[in-house]
Amino acid sequence: MRSPSPPRLEASVPHPPARPVPASQGLAPDLFPPLAAALPTGVCVVTSLGPSGAPAGMTSGAVCFLSREPPLTLVCMGRASRTLAAVLGHGAFCVNVLAADAAALSRRFAGQTPHRADKFAGVGWRPARDGTPVLTEGTVAHVSCELLRTVDGGDHTVVIGLAVEGAHRPDAVPLLYHRRRYAGFPP
Repeated sequence: MRSPSPPRLEASVPHPPARPVPASQGLAPDLFPPLAAALPTGVCVVTSLGPSGAPAGMTSGAVCFLSREPPLTLVCMGRASRTLAAVLGHGAFCVNVLAADAAALSRRFAGQTPHRADKFAGVGWRPARDGTPVLTEGTVAHVSCELLRTVDGGDHTVVIGLAVEGAHRPDAVPLLYHRRRYAGFPP
């Protein structure tokens, strides 16, 4: 006797067909960045492993938890990013959500410090089950993901991963970025 199949998840709203890119070029390039800066974001360090097994990482505010069932995480990464190349090659990544006192860590992984050659020098981390670096200091949470797919996002690539491992510190205060400045946000 066969066991019953799991229930199918049906979308409550039908998906519209994809539309072609509009003929308009959108806002002038100098007008969009101030609009984007007006949106407060959490600050994360996205990590993976490069082809030689060396850790790779970058700061990102373009992260969200896309779906609960299945647990999906979305990260937007610049097309020229070495960390994106590492994610695509390794097939996995880790989102490390930074704590309010970790602005220096954010700047380091954004390439704004002398540590550009080795962003991980002196930074505590441990490997997740898939090998991706989990930062052990300056974080409120982490989620390790298996790469599911990528989507073209203009000058960025949208990376979608299945969350397979994670942890959080419930009392920790996260780091925010707003109008090009760091701030903490009380829980």
